[in-house]
Amino acid sequence: MSSVTDTTSAAITARPRERAIQPRRLVGTALGYLLLLLAVAIVVFPFVVMVFSSLKSTPEFYANLWTWPQSPRLENYRYAWFDVGVLRFMLNSLVVSAGSMALTVAFGALAAYAFVRFTFRGQQSLFLLFVTMLIVPLPAMIIPMYVILGKMFLLDTYLALIFPYTAAFIPLSIFILRAAFLTFPRELIDAAVIDGCNQFKAFLYVLVPVMRPALATVAVLSFITAWNEFILALVFVRSPEVATLPLGLQAFFYQFSVNWPPLFAALTSSVLPVVVVYVLMQRHVISGLTAGAVKQ
Repeated sequence: MSSVTDTTSAAITARPRERAIQPRRLVGTALGYLLLLLAVAIVVFPFVVMVFSSLKSTPEFYANLWTWPQSPRLENYRYAWFDVGVLRFMLNSLVVSAGSMALTVAFGALAAYAFVRFTFRGQQSLFLLFVTMLIVPLPAMIIPMYVILGKMFLLDTYLALIFPYTAAFIPLSIFILRAAFLTFPRELIDAAVIDGCNQFKAFLYVLVPVMRPALATVAVLSFITAWNEFILALVFVRSPEVATLPLGLQAFFYQFSVNWPPLFAALTSSVLPVVVVYVLMQRHVISGLTAGAVKQ
């Protein structure tokens, strides 16, 4: 009887404590949502200003940067796409980004599978070498890459950008995919090999379908990196026929002025494909980045 009474009294005394904790939780939750809304506003506001500015005339742009365009001008997009040639630059960027993305995913996945599946001499040293390449700044590799591409007669071509972008992003792709592949049960691959699959077929038909989120993460990150890269494109490409979008945007900058509304129209056109790709692949990217976070 006394134990029942003690339990009841403990429950009664615990209720005021729970009531005191609930307001703190509500305040913490509200503060968290407020911080998230502030972060969203900081990220979205420049994009909104860019879109509004792309629909203004030049006098209206200089009169007030922050207002809604009074009479939207699609002429800015026509001038950017056809007169300056932004569509051509976007096509070049699409070819370069898609090519480097395909090579990065293919070679990065095969190398990560080799690190996980096989044991060979110098394995850890080789993996540490790839990890070390993550901290090497890209400008430090411009001169050797320029010399190599020149000797291969690849300068001023698509391959002059596809190969360096692939080489620059493969270390990160190996780092991400290796962590994801370590979470995959080795027994399933062993069972596929026993059933008659060779190592490549086991990789292609057993591992790849399950590891799509990690592969999608590498694909999206490599595509966005190649799409936005400027320094290597400036050094390795000279002709407008091969120039990528970051190089093409220089056409809006003059000696003493900048044609801002058409420039913002070109920037809006260049940002929208990347935003669409990321929104469609967001779920895979998040799950791919967290893959391997527990088991290493």
